[in-house]
Amino acid sequence: VADSTGEIVKGLRCYFDKALPIMLLYKSEREQYEDSMAADVSPSSVYGAEHLLRLFVKLPELLVHAKIEEETLTLLQHKLVDLLKFLQKHQSTFFLSRYHSAEDVETSANKQEDD
Repeated sequence: VADSTGEIVKGLRCYFDKALPIMLLYKSEREQYEDSMAADVSPSSVYGAEHLLRLFVKLPELLVHAKIEEETLTLLQHKLVDLLKFLQKHQSTFFLSRYHSAEDVETSANKQEDD
């Protein structure tokens, strides 16, 4: 079981690192990504749980293209559900209490201009 969990984590990290610049970043986050990745670090060592959840949204369409046996896919789905439950249980550890998006910054900047 530990081996399969390790393989799943390794696979998730690989999917995350490849998918982040292509489909997981908001338009406003792309410049930050380019700056952060200039140091040749993997996205999974920089980006956190908020971005990981974006991968979970896209994962079903990504896994359709993977050649995974039905039994293995079922095991994977159970492990992924377990991971999501773990993240939910420990959300104060893995998620920011307030996520600042570009829209928040634009909104607060507009408020300051109006004042």
